Amino acid sequence: MGYTNFDPLGVVVAAVAAFLFGFLWHKMLEKPWMTAAGYAGKPALKLWPLTVVFIAYIVIAGMLAGLTAHIGPVGISETFVTGILVWAGFVLATIVVDHSYEARSRTLTMINAGHWFGVFLIMSVIIGFFGS
Repeated sequence: MGYTNFDPLGVVVAAVAAFLFGFLWHKMLEKPWMTAAGYAGKPALKLWPLTVVFIAYIVIAGMLAGLTAHIGPVGISETFVTGILVWAGFVLATIVVDHSYEARSRTLTMINAGHWFGVFLIMSVIIGFFGS
């Protein structure tokens, strides 16, 4: 066990793929997402927030790879299971709690949870593929 049995290139590729997925997800669900989030108009895409998002994806992919490597071998099935557990136990639970306290719509909760589910699936498969 350790933090060295994963490929850093897999982390970068996973972050790029997740970023593209996130962009497409929000583009595809733009109208229901804007309505559920309470936006009156279309939010402008600006470079700095997108840069912050990409950096966050790098951190998430690195943590997923490191967590899986700490537990054991980094393969597709191991990373997949770890990704699903992290998503369900931390990400989904956090979204549900925040949206419940904030009285957000269930539509927004489902759109955001679906986005993160896709991100973790994509990252898990890519990190596992590079770690195999």
